Amino acid sequence: MPARRRRVLSRTSADRFMMWDAKVRGDVYAVQLEAVKPLARPRVAAYQAVHEQLISLVKEVLTGLRIDVSLVQEYMWYAEKLWKLTQTYRDRALQLEADAVFLWYLARGRNEAALRAIAQLLGIKLSSLEDLFERLGVPAMLRTVAKGTIVTDGTEQKILEYVGLAVIQGYVDLSSLSSGDEVVIRTYVKLREDGEFKLYNEDSYQGPMPEPALYVHPRLSAYAQRITVQQIKGAPRSLDYFFARGG
Repeated sequence: MPARRRRVLSRTSADRFMMWDAKVRGDVYAVQLEAVKPLARPRVAAYQAVHEQLISLVKEVLTGLRIDVSLVQEYMWYAEKLWKLTQTYRDRALQLEADAVFLWYLARGRNEAALRAIAQLLGIKLSSLEDLFERLGVPAMLRTVAKGTIVTDGTEQKILEYVGLAVIQGYVDLSSLSSGDEVVIRTYVKLREDGEFKLYNEDSYQGPMPEPALYVHPRLSAYAQRITVQQIKGAPRSLDYFFARGG
């Protein structure tokens, strides 16, 4: 004989609220707090020292990379998440969990170099972007490495710096250049991991451009590649750019 089916009650949102209201009572929580507070105090006291170390670590990284200190709290939350992972996971499991946190903050626009530096100081080795993209099944040619708009100021300004083995290509929009304007696009590469950037290519462009969408041809990055723009003649101009990597 089949088991008798249990009756399923249908509750409205008002019913559920009344149930919650009946459970959440100040006098009940006060008794619970008195019971658990002595157990929590040693852990909270011990974490305060860790908290101070994390703040110092984050500020050191941001200062070194010249990142706005107003973002300290954002990177502090990241550091706290990673530290908590180190208390639970080890080895490959720690790397996988830390990779997920890293990608979440990277997607929110946080600086990759800062995220990696904080992880390294906490003893965590994050996966390379190549490994992460491969794990996620992202096609190589769809991997954006730099995009945005830059306003020229007469100095040599960086629009891309990529670290790792890759072929970089992209576009710079020179449609804002007028008669008398001139900009120089330079590409630098590193030939050793610990080496200095060396100038590989330098091209000058004068406005107005008949074909303003400048295509920066694919160039191999061995250890790192940097692309800069400098306006040497004319008033400041806004230049859009987009770069992707493949291979």
